[in-house]
Amino acid sequence: AQKNRWAEELELTKHEMEWTVRFYMYMATTWQSHWDSTTQLSSGHHAYAEKQIDMWNELGHVSEAMFKHL
Repeated sequence: AQKNRWAEELELTKHEMEWTVRFYMYMATTWQSHWDSTTQLSSGHHAYAEKQIDMWNELGHVSEAMFKHL
């Protein structure tokens, strides 16, 4: 029973890693939409959206690369 529990836990962890990468990429896309709609807003808003896009993309790419090695 414990072996099955650990196998299930491993499977769940793999899915959680996939969900994490997808969430990061979703957030990058969301901020890209904000960036696209900031034409009427200040350059500060535009710059903040750019930083968010970069951050979420970086998190997505780094976590995806790290998770592939596990």
